[in-house]
Amino acid sequence: MLDFSQQDHRRGFRSKKWSRFGPDVLPLPVADMDCTIAEPIQAALNERVAHGIFGYDHPPENAISVFVQHCAEQYDWAVDPEWIVPVGGVVPAQFAAVRAFSQGGQIAIPNPIYHSFPRAPEIGDAQAQAIGSVLQQGRETLDLQAFEACLAQADNAGVSLLCNPHNPGGAVYTQDELQQISTIAHTHQNVLVSDEIWADLILDNLPHHPMAKIDPVWGISILAATKTWNIAGLHLAFVVIPNPDLRVRFQSAIIGYPEVSYLAWIATTAAYQQGGPWRSALLDHLRGQRATMQAFVEQHPHLSMTHLQGTYLAWVDCRALNRPALHADCVAAGLGPDDGEPYGKPGFLRFNLACSAPLLEQALQRFAGVIA
Repeated sequence: MLDFSQQDHRRGFRSKKWSRFGPDVLPLPVADMDCTIAEPIQAALNERVAHGIFGYDHPPENAISVFVQHCAEQYDWAVDPEWIVPVGGVVPAQFAAVRAFSQGGQIAIPNPIYHSFPRAPEIGDAQAQAIGSVLQQGRETLDLQAFEACLAQADNAGVSLLCNPHNPGGAVYTQDELQQISTIAHTHQNVLVSDEIWADLILDNLPHHPMAKIDPVWGISILAATKTWNIAGLHLAFVVIPNPDLRVRFQSAIIGYPEVSYLAWIATTAAYQQGGPWRSALLDHLRGQRATMQAFVEQHPHLSMTHLQGTYLAWVDCRALNRPALHADCVAAGLGPDDGEPYGKPGFLRFNLACSAPLLEQALQRFAGVIA
């Protein structure tokens, strides 16, 4: 059901992932996948493209109800359609939330974290305050003491940014952990904006707990089908805001944003409605890739890796190698993971496992040569 046969052609279609490095480098950065999309999504897109007219269209009539049903089935969460604000992408939604809720000052963001988080506070005349992580039982999660200390400051901006499941590292937050975060937010009257784009890519047998379900007063959940069903270029995020006052402020912040592409609506609706079997096959594949990566790390005592509960982004600690130029050495040897420094953690590498099994095996062979 999963088809990786087109991966070698991605450079010809100007893939950011496949064009980042030279043609002799196996690319493992950028969080998209090398497989073609699920057949029901492709069929829905083909039908719409064949129409040949691309004017101003309304979203599919069932688009919101399909998402609401997905939330009920996958997260045991009864979402009122009134809570939902569609936006053309998770990152634009994140920036809009900062614009809506920032009072200036310090905005808590996790560290390590992916690239948009450190930039978002600027749009709210604020500064990012990186909150370190704690490593417990192979999981790297937010340091709650440092988080509370940040929110207790007089220049707390009134909004914090979270990521669950976490990128990088793959931690899936427990209900208890999120309740503790919620309690801190209530104490300091802080809006919690949670990027949950990976909610449907949990590899362990664990539930996803949306922040807006945990805390309907201060919590905002940003959800999307884009990562799970490999439609990241068709931008659509559902921002779920149960608190009506926060929702009005957020809606004001997106005035002037472009409307969501009709093709994004088509793809997302088909994904939630008909993409279940394909997603199951994908999760099985990613569990196999995780096992391959974990076995490799265990064979090399100078490496360690957080347990990848969710996402397909392996976060490998290479600091014991004491190789400041390790990423450059990897690229020179024909291997292109992400360098950890832009994520706030020099000495780490992030490997995208959403590739074919043979490509990962070849990549790890090259990595073994680099660190030998």
